[in-house]
Amino acid sequence: MPQGYATIFDPDRPLWERDTVNCVHCGRVIYLKPHTAQTVYLIQHRDGRWTEEDGAGCHCCLGPVCLPCHAIGTCTPLEQQLAAMERRA
Repeated sequence: MPQGYATIFDPDRPLWERDTVNCVHCGRVIYLKPHTAQTVYLIQHRDGRWTEEDGAGCHCCLGPVCLPCHAIGTCTPLEQQLAAMERRA
């Protein structure tokens, strides 16, 4: 289920609108391919092109995760990371 909606306006390009979710491990905004129920992510590359990648989820906290966090392979939700930072401060 999408959590947000992005509208990107660039005068040199067509209006770009997509559903979004946030990675539960780092908070990164993840753009979703329409009508895929979070199973396909849209990834922007440094050269400006977009590709489609299979989406990812955490089996521990059951939330959507970005592909870099999925590659790490451990579950450390953002809320847990923030609570640890507050305890150290």
